[in-house]
Amino acid sequence: MKGWFSVCLAGLLLSGCAFGNRDADLSYPPPTQSGVVSAAEASTAPEPRGVIYLEDFEDLRPDKEVVGHVRNGFGMKTAEVIATRDVTEWVREALSHELEAAGYRVEDAGGASADAMTLSGDVIRVYCDAYLSYDGEVTLRVEATKAGEGLIDRSYSGSGSAGLNLAATGDSYSQSLSLALREALQELISDLAAQGA
Repeated sequence: MKGWFSVCLAGLLLSGCAFGNRDADLSYPPPTQSGVVSAAEASTAPEPRGVIYLEDFEDLRPDKEVVGHVRNGFGMKTAEVIATRDVTEWVREALSHELEAAGYRVEDAGGASADAMTLSGDVIRVYCDAYLSYDGEVTLRVEATKAGEGLIDRSYSGSGSAGLNLAATGDSYSQSLSLALREALQELISDLAAQGA
């Protein structure tokens, strides 16, 4: 009986801050973490690699606003995490940041010539769950073409965590998602380099 009472009391205490939606001000790049660097941090003067033309990504998620959930001490979803900006703009900003840091010049696809390299794609998943710790996931489908020839057509996924979930803050959800996005984009840039792009 004492054990059951203790579990119930702990659940009530942990659920105290689990109600009320959170705002995730999605930003990029994520804060620097020890041992993890972005392309921008790895090199101050990257070797020029040419121009990449970016098309707008399409958001294929069923819910365009919700990017996560808050859970109470029993693991039940009690509130939503709402993106305060358009997710496709966030993805484009992050992609431009990482491409430029890797030595590419990024232009809008509207000015692309027939033989240019273009990147387009879809946002498949942007979601962060949090119980004891944050668990952010981002999945993008990316297509790269050059002079009409397909170079890449695949999905890229990344995961990221802001650490222990002590207060279910919007900033921690945003940080977890930015870390996940960076992981996915670094794999994409590695593939572009392997293609000689």
